Amino acid sequence: MLALLSGIFVYLIELRRDRIESANAFYIAMFAIVGGIIGSKLPIILIYWRELNSSPNPLDVLLSGRTIVGGLIGGALGTFLAKKFFHIKERLGNQIAIPVAVGMAVGRVGCLLRGCCYGQATSLPWGIDLGDHIARHPTQLYEMFFDILLAFYLAWRKKQGVEPGELFKIFLNGYLSFRFLLEFIRDERIAFIGLTNFQVLCVISLVYINRNLGSMLFNRKKVQKA
Repeated sequence: MLALLSGIFVYLIELRRDRIESANAFYIAMFAIVGGIIGSKLPIILIYWRELNSSPNPLDVLLSGRTIVGGLIGGALGTFLAKKFFHIKERLGNQIAIPVAVGMAVGRVGCLLRGCCYGQATSLPWGIDLGDHIARHPTQLYEMFFDILLAFYLAWRKKQGVEPGELFKIFLNGYLSFRFLLEFIRDERIAFIGLTNFQVLCVISLVYINRNLGSMLFNRKKVQKA
C-alpha cells in the first residue's frame, strides 16, 4: 500500500511539474494500476498452481505472493487498453516512469520485512538471516538501491530532454535487464534452459520492447548494402 501511495504521489508531482491537467492522465493511471495488480498475481497463480491445489488453505497461498515483472507487463497492457478505450493519443510514459521506480523501491522494503524475494546463500559479510539460519543475499535491498538510482537517472534524463514516452522505455530496459541478472542469485526454481520463469519473462519483454530497434538496424544494413 505504501508503495502504491508513493507512486501515486510522485505521479501527481510529475503531472503538476509538466503542467498536465488532462483527465486522460487519471484514466491511464487507473487502468495501469488495475492491470498491474492483475499482472502481479497471474504469473504467481500459473507458477505455483500445484501448491494452490495441494494447500489446505489455497486462499493464503493465492494472496501471499506477487511479482513485479508481471505487474509491469500488466500495467503496460492496462495503459494500452486505456488508450484504446478512451481514444487517447497522449504519451505519458515520461510522467509514469519515475513514479513506478519510486514505488518499486518502497515495495522492496516490504519484501525485506516480509522475508520474501530473498537470495541464495552467501558468505559475504552483508548476508541476511531471514529466520532459516542461512545468510542470504539481500536481493530485496539490491533491487531497492537499483530502483532509487534508476529513479535519479530517469529524472536526469528527463532534464536533458526526451521524446514523449521515451522515459518509460528506458525504465523498462533498465529494470528488466537488471532483474534478469539478479535472478541468478535469487532463490527461484529453474524453468527453462537454466533460466527462471521471471528471466524468461524478462527476455520476452525486452525483445518485444526493442523490436523496432532490431528492425531499424536490419533495414539500415540493407540500405548500406544497396
